[in-house]
Amino acid sequence: MAPTLRHQQIFALLQKYGKASITELATHFDVSDETIRRDLKGLSATGAVEKFHGGVRLPETRTELPFDRRLRENTDAKTRIARRAAEYISDEATVMLDNSSTACFLARELVNREPLTIITISLEIAQIFAAASSRHRVILPGGELRIADRTFVGVQTIEFLSQFTPSYFVMSSVAATARGCLDYDLFEAEFKRAMIPLADQTVLLLDSSKFDKSGLIHVSEWAQIDVLVSDNVPKQIADDFEHGHLLLAE
Repeated sequence: MAPTLRHQQIFALLQKYGKASITELATHFDVSDETIRRDLKGLSATGAVEKFHGGVRLPETRTELPFDRRLRENTDAKTRIARRAAEYISDEATVMLDNSSTACFLARELVNREPLTIITISLEIAQIFAAASSRHRVILPGGELRIADRTFVGVQTIEFLSQFTPSYFVMSSVAATARGCLDYDLFEAEFKRAMIPLADQTVLLLDSSKFDKSGLIHVSEWAQIDVLVSDNVPKQIADDFEHGHLLLAE
């Protein structure tokens, strides 16, 4: 069953606060306790949340890791993926980067290239370019800065970025299945959906661990991805990716 808008909003609140009582959620959404219990029954059936007496929380195994910790995980695979992606990106291109840890690794590969125009929602990525060189043009949107992962978020962020037509939109996702790319965060899913049609090419960076995970929000079909860069891709997905470029990082 596809998640409802309230399911997504409940999940977003749990990402922010970790847990909530049924009464708090019922008050927040102005619905009955029984309505919230039905919502939580559906969410818990998928493993997205964990119920306890009187409330709900995110299971530790389903909570996305803090950003700084993700920057330290799977570094070998992410480095190889970033190098392979950097080889594909043309000089003097306009590159829009999402806020993923793998995009940060790509930023480190791109800093010594010929001048690029970089558009990003990630303050971390902007600082990588600012610290390494002044040769590149870096564009940041307005919006609220989410401190946890140094990301600009909000409706105005997406509205500002929607005026650009980058050569490449580079993104990652928390999970990938036969259905395509999945995410946990509602803003990031909306951001990616809005940017994919604007770019000449959408480049997906995925280390192989993402193929063993699941997500809450469907972001895109595989047909919407032009280039997939990974250290290893399951055969079923590789077979379904005949329309685009599959780049394996060695």
